[in-house]
Amino acid sequence: MKRIVFLPLIIILLATPLREASVFGNHSVAPPAPIAAEAQPLRSVGEYKELLRSRGQNLDDQGILIQSLDRRMTLAEHNADIAFNPASVMKLATTLAALTKFGPDYRYRTNFRADGAIDANAHKLNGDLVVEGAADPMFAAQDAQEVAAELTRLGIGRVTGALRIAGPFYYFATGYHSNLSRETSAAKLRTALQSAGVRIEGATVFGEKAGAILVSHYSEQLLHILFYQNAHSSNAIAEVVGESLGGPQAVQGFLTKQIGLRDSEIYVGRTSGLEFNRITPRAALQVLGGLVGLLANYSLKPEDVMPVAGIDSGTLRGRFATDNARGAVIAKTGTLVSLDNGVSTLVGIAYTKSGGPLLFAVLNSDGGVHSYRRLQDDFIERLIAEEGGPAPVSRSEDALADTTRHTIVQVLYNNPTSPSPLVSAGD
Repeated sequence: MKRIVFLPLIIILLATPLREASVFGNHSVAPPAPIAAEAQPLRSVGEYKELLRSRGQNLDDQGILIQSLDRRMTLAEHNADIAFNPASVMKLATTLAALTKFGPDYRYRTNFRADGAIDANAHKLNGDLVVEGAADPMFAAQDAQEVAAELTRLGIGRVTGALRIAGPFYYFATGYHSNLSRETSAAKLRTALQSAGVRIEGATVFGEKAGAILVSHYSEQLLHILFYQNAHSSNAIAEVVGESLGGPQAVQGFLTKQIGLRDSEIYVGRTSGLEFNRITPRAALQVLGGLVGLLANYSLKPEDVMPVAGIDSGTLRGRFATDNARGAVIAKTGTLVSLDNGVSTLVGIAYTKSGGPLLFAVLNSDGGVHSYRRLQDDFIERLIAEEGGPAPVSRSEDALADTTRHTIVQVLYNNPTSPSPLVSAGD
């Protein structure tokens, strides 16, 4: 009789999810998996900690967490709930927020408008050329040249008014550690347009958008932008992507309200990881696990947005390059020399033969970053060996070696005298 009374309650409890999935934009983010088991202590972890000690490092300044891919088994942890400076590992949180909000196929659109009349016979625009920016993180010289070519075909070789920047427009230049100011970006765009045949007579100003759209420029797909960002650890890209999301506070809100992290586990000061930020090893793997799950929803893999060590260009090209690990580590690096007395971080996935894919977070502070990197590499290689050896992912060639661009330039202004096609793709 008692079984009959309690059976409905048991059924209700079993049917209740541990945590509801949450939504940011139109895409669901899977909740964190519960931690159900703890494995036997890893020899490689003990050896790593002993090496740190022998080099005079304080273990209070180090964070370690290793879990199975589904995060149900913890293989090792040390200070897993202490918040450390993640440096550029924060870019993984920015990546997750961007893909959740926009989706991997999203393209940033920059519109070029004519606020004035076009005199095609005189090849001039009597008015302002207005640039309606939308925080494209990678608009660069070749994009300006392609737009200028279409403007010239529309009969605009001269602008009698100003170059007016409306909205967030940034000019991307490889080698810059942070995004250029709006003034510098506008100056570089002006120079590029004029070099390509569009002479602007007025000043460069910042104001409101107005006028008819002449040409729209669409960026590379977001997935490609984020992969480049993470492979090269580009602060310039991550800062602009972050702005398109609403800034650090928006990413912080996404992580706490949608992913379920507590404020004590995460603090987003900059979406690139520059300056002061904080994350616990456990929160870092929750972010990574959420990213892996979201990518799977799109039939994508972690290596579609994170570099493969020893293979892909960028910060991991020269790391894990031996036969002991090459192609078996996908990760995001982080480095800060001037804060927290030296920060070096590494968060990613190690693919092993017997242990399967293992999530790992190694957060080091208060020490020499180059020494920390060598210790991290040795540690993860020992971990892979202990778990049966490497099981490399399918990619064996640099995914960034192909420099083919897939931007799109769309001509929207209807000029019957123009020989321009409606749409022309970037080279």
